[in-house]
Amino acid sequence: MVRRLLASLGSGDLVVHDPTTDAYMLGPGCFGILDAVARGGGGLDVIAAPVLARLGAATKETVALYVRAGPRRICAAQVPSPQPIRYTARLGMENPIHTGSMGKVLLAFSDALEREDILDHLDLVAFTSATITDRGDLERELQKVRRRGYAESRGERSPGVASMSAPVFGADGRILAALSVLGPSERLPDKVLAKIRPALLAAARDIGTRVSSGARRRSA
Repeated sequence: MVRRLLASLGSGDLVVHDPTTDAYMLGPGCFGILDAVARGGGGLDVIAAPVLARLGAATKETVALYVRAGPRRICAAQVPSPQPIRYTARLGMENPIHTGSMGKVLLAFSDALEREDILDHLDLVAFTSATITDRGDLERELQKVRRRGYAESRGERSPGVASMSAPVFGADGRILAALSVLGPSERLPDKVLAKIRPALLAAARDIGTRVSSGARRRSA
């Protein structure tokens, strides 16, 4: 069991194995998590839990919260869909930030200079035929996301998966996380996503308000 756990942590670069001593030590993935916490992602899962539960009950789809760790997005919390056919993301699971609506939201609303630096070093790998692999196309998509205030995706990371994401902002206006509703593409056509959108945007604002209220109480 311990070896399975270590193997799982190793797949996310959270630990690395030293073959000369057969010992394990913290890996580079930990720095990404520390980055997310330093930017305000720590404790979001607890603060957001009641909002995620409410949104999940309303949509009957999986609801998840993602934070950015360097050039990757990490699933920080989720409420799985109660339906037998569903899409879920393992907690702590990492994916490249250029994939999916959640990644596009995290990129689009990042600080402009920080976003440029990420894009300068980002390898736009194709996971499916829908993955955006051209920087110009990605930047135009991010402009659209900022203008709309939300992002959508279909099959960008995994075939058959549709999602819609909205930004969660902190008291200082910086993006903390992306709140997402995701599920099978055939169950989430455009007209269904359009119906879900108001509830998603309201839930993202609610989480941001809860975070800001907590910050004010701590500073009082």
